[in-house]
Amino acid sequence: MKYLALALGLSLAGLPSAALAWSNHALGTALALAALPQVKDAPPVRVESLEAFLEEEGVALEYVLDEQEAFFRDHLPDYPARPDDLRWIPSHSGDPRKAFLMALRVNPEIRLAYFVQALPGMDWRGRQPLEAADVLVFRTLGLWREWRFFQVKPGDMLPALAVVASAADEPDYGHDINLFSDNPGEMGARYNFGTQPFGDARFEYSSQAPFHIGYYHEDEIIYRAAPYLARTYPEVRVYQYLGLARFAFESGHPYWGYRFLGWGLHYIQDLTQPYHAKAVPGQAMPRLLWIALKAAVGLDDDRLAAIEQVANRHTEVERYQADWLRRLLREGRNDSPLLRAYADRRTDGDYPPFDGESLRRVVSREAYEAADDFDARIAHWLAGGQAQPGFSQGNQLASLPDDVQLDQALVRLIRHFGSHSRNATRATLP
Repeated sequence: MKYLALALGLSLAGLPSAALAWSNHALGTALALAALPQVKDAPPVRVESLEAFLEEEGVALEYVLDEQEAFFRDHLPDYPARPDDLRWIPSHSGDPRKAFLMALRVNPEIRLAYFVQALPGMDWRGRQPLEAADVLVFRTLGLWREWRFFQVKPGDMLPALAVVASAADEPDYGHDINLFSDNPGEMGARYNFGTQPFGDARFEYSSQAPFHIGYYHEDEIIYRAAPYLARTYPEVRVYQYLGLARFAFESGHPYWGYRFLGWGLHYIQDLTQPYHAKAVPGQAMPRLLWIALKAAVGLDDDRLAAIEQVANRHTEVERYQADWLRRLLREGRNDSPLLRAYADRRTDGDYPPFDGESLRRVVSREAYEAADDFDARIAHWLAGGQAQPGFSQGNQLASLPDDVQLDQALVRLIRHFGSHSRNATRATLP
């Protein structure tokens, strides 16, 4: 059993981790929360600097963050405790912004720009455009160059929906990179998260994967063979950010209430993506064991093929969904099943009220149970799609005919995205 566990662990060690789940969270959040009157019809909010928020509420925040840390230590198994020297103590902080981010154990180098994204139905003409490099910390900007950012300033008045939707994309801008002890920089050595449990080192955003993925429902043999798969932390981020959002609303800081809310929604939305909730969709346990046994004796082809298959299907379906969504928005196709799914409130009440256990017990469980069927539909679509002449690889997916079976699965999953986003928002707003 020891050697089988080792072999299975090795077969999973190279599992890929995509940067995004459902690509641009801002677009999806805007569509989902536009169906929620508490947000859509909320009064405009005044942009407030983080420094002003910390100066006014620093003492109270000390208690909020200490309560959160105590909760994590008491309720999350194997939680890596925050070192005591990172506690938020406002009177001891020479650089409040950096000290606050370090108390949260996020990357203190993030831009935290004051910005909004181009969102459906919102006109930002007259505002200064921002480059992606003004908003993200990454050197390779890739897909993010296609997003459109606009500058806002403290004192500006903004729709609440614009604030929360723009913020929902923000955790993909570098919040969770380089936080492990074997990552570049000094923070990993201080944050006590240990070595990075998994991820694809070819990508600079790879180190964020354990914060955006929640493998909570694997078979016990998987955890025994690959215990590092249990080292995932989206629950920490959701509890942190939704708690900070409640505090900000209650203390009279609606801008930061909506911005923290958007940050928390991001991780909930990530776990509606089946590839973020199950390590190897489409591979039954006997097949995984056979792959592991072959890898143990040096026959590595099946292991490498499984890794490549998961990576390709995850990446291709994300691109397909993003292309479909942007095409519909560009064409004004409000009658599309995909757009209607984001705003469909009919199933919101089918779930229990959102609380601290919902991410694990409801959101990720639902995605995990959908993973194998979703993977099979992607495989069917990829097998039937043919490249079209004259299209580069980057545009090829948009040119392929829609696969009805895949579209149906996407619509169902996006309906989950919308429902969980609204239910978490209902539970957080005053």
